[in-house]
Order: sequence, then structure tokens, then C-alpha cells
Amino acid sequence: MKKIITSLFILLAFLGCKEKYISPVVSPNLGYLVVEGTINSGTGATEIVLKRTVALDNPMIVYEAGAIVSINGEDNSIAYLTEGNIGNYTSSNLNLQNSKKYRLNILTKDGKIYQSDYTNPQTTPAIDSLSWRQDPNGLQIYVNTHDATGLTKYYQWDYTETWEYHSPYQQYLEYNQFNTSLGIKYNLVPFDPILGRFNTAIYKCWPTENSSSILLGSTITLSDNKILLPLNYITVGSVKLGKLYSIKTRQYSLSEGKYNYLQKIKKNTEGTGSVFDAQPSELVGNIHCTTNASEPVIGYIDISTIQENRIFIDNSQLSNWNYISPCNQEEVLNNTDAISMKYGQLTPTNIAKSTPFGTAISYYFAMPNCVDCTFFGTNIKPPFWP
Repeated sequence: MKKIITSLFILLAFLGCKEKYISPVVSPNLGYLVVEGTINSGTGATEIVLKRTVALDNPMIVYEAGAIVSINGEDNSIAYLTEGNIGNYTSSNLNLQNSKKYRLNILTKDGKIYQSDYTNPQTTPAIDSLSWRQDPNGLQIYVNTHDATGLTKYYQWDYTETWEYHSPYQQYLEYNQFNTSLGIKYNLVPFDPILGRFNTAIYKCWPTENSSSILLGSTITLSDNKILLPLNYITVGSVKLGKLYSIKTRQYSLSEGKYNYLQKIKKNTEGTGSVFDAQPSELVGNIHCTTNASEPVIGYIDISTIQENRIFIDNSQLSNWNYISPCNQEEVLNNTDAISMKYGQLTPTNIAKSTPFGTAISYYFAMPNCVDCTFFGTNIKPPFWP
């Protein structure tokens, strides 16, 4: 069975080739269980995500729904997690004791039991600071931390980016439908005929993006237990820093076992671009199927407190960022047939030309995603936004 898993990872090395490869390995109908997450032993939520492995040519993510997930202590304590979104199991503050050992317990709908090894909670040192530096090609964000106790030697980080986005064009006009002898036609009317305002609901939004790479650090070979890690790089001209940008970083203390496990995943997923790269290695986690000891399980569960920090970066703090929207407008004559042809394709924005008496000669139109910011994010202001 181990050879099968190794073969699956080796296959990933050749995904960049043009010729399609048909794997001879036949996965089980439901695939193997994949367990993601960290048990937060302090304050704040714990989130465990359960998935199933799928065939390489299957773009779908298969989540494991309907499982009973709990944190079990050696002292017979039990804390249950609740399924929110399908396959996502969460719990509020656990406040586990560092002197006791705990493990993750999973009972799936098919009656199988999966358990992680018992482990002691670890204390994650605070993030000292988040900083940034602009260069001609973009902006580098750093995370800085240290552990005065010297107990934490292995770290992991992830982050969530949020930025304020303004639509390049404002919608002052909207389509008006009416019937004619030739069928349905359209003309344009003011979006807000009383106050003359544009459609503010689709002008300002807040897109959010989570980190996708594995960010690890270690002080095991350093004389001083300090880390300054390049966290995220934003290329010059990116829309993310067009107005106001924020990054929230989470820091985890890792066991040596999980650090090595994640290092292997990082090499398998990021270092298999050519035949000259290191060959993918076999993953051995700390989660086991107790009802079938031969069944592989993918995942490694650590228990630690989680530290967070957030910074904001305003476009006014940057020099020559030069964000330029790729959008443009099309001018259309004030003609019922011409306007009707644009319905369902373009969004009207404003009057382009008018007579001295205020009658519109032509209008501007743009692609919907150049007018409606909700194509990219929510129009509900985040509670942490200034």
C-alpha cells in the first residue's frame, strides 16, 4: 500500500508535460481520508477540514461530510467539533492544559474511526511585528518573531489578504425595458433619478485571498532564536495596493514531526518541476485508521496556541505604484436598437455626449466586471476595516 501512495506522488512530477498520462493506479471509490488543520489549544477557533483523495484528472474537491469529530484527552475529556460548511468542523475556545495529552478522533459516516497520536499542546510565541519594504518591482512583507524561552524551534505561517477595491466605472444609468410592436426594447434611465447618485452597492468591495504556499521556518541551526521571514510579495502595479490593503498573519509552533512532514509536502508540490528535481517522498503522518490499520491516511495533527497579527498598507505610503485598470468604455449612440443590442452584454455607466439642452447623444458602456465590484469580493465592509 505504501508503494501505491509513493507512486501517486511521483506522478505529480510529470504534470507539466504536454502528453497526458493515464495512471495505472486505481483509487478506492471514496479515496483516502485527508485531514487538514491544527488544534488550537488556547483561545480562538479550531478548524479541521476533512477531504477525500480523488483521481489526478478530477478537478473536484470531495469533502467528507457527516463525520463526528472530537478532541479527546487522556483524562477522558471530550470536546466535539461542529460541522458548518461541508467537511469543515470547528470548535470555539478549547483552552487545553499543556500538562495533558490530547488527540483528534474522527468517526466517519461509513463507521470507520481515525485517530491522531496523543500529543502535548505547545505554546506559540507572539509575532513581534509585520513589516514591509518596497522595491522597484513590488512590495515585500516580512514576519518577525522570536522565542525567549528557546522552546519553539519550528514554525509555520499562513495569512489572509484583504484589500479595498473600487470599480473603475460608476453606474449612473440602468436599462429600462418596454414593449413595442417589434418585441422587447431597451432604453436608459438614471439609476437614481431623485438624488442623481450612482449605484454605490457595486462600487466599493473587499476581495479576500488566503495564502496557498507552505511557509515554514526553523531556528534549529541558528545561534539566536529569532526569525525574519519573507511572508508575501506583491508585484508592482497590483490592484491589491490600489487603495488600502491588509494582511492578517497566523503563526503556529510545530513539533519536529509535523515540520518534517510539511517539508516533504512542500518539496513534493513545489519542487517537482523537472526530472532533475528531487523525487517526491512518501508521506507518513500521525493519523491512523483504527478500524483498518492498512488504510493510508493523509495528515498530521499538532496542538498549539495560535498567534495573530494584522497590518494595513495605504497606497499613499507607496511611491510610483502605478496601478492601472485594464478596463475601458465603449461609446454607444442614444438609439433604442443600439442600446438594446448591448443588453445582457455591457453595463451602462454614464452619458458620453449631450446637446446644449441636456439631451443625451451617446452613452458609455463597460464590461459588467468593470462596473460591478462584487465580481471580485463582498460589498459588505469587514468589521476590522477602518
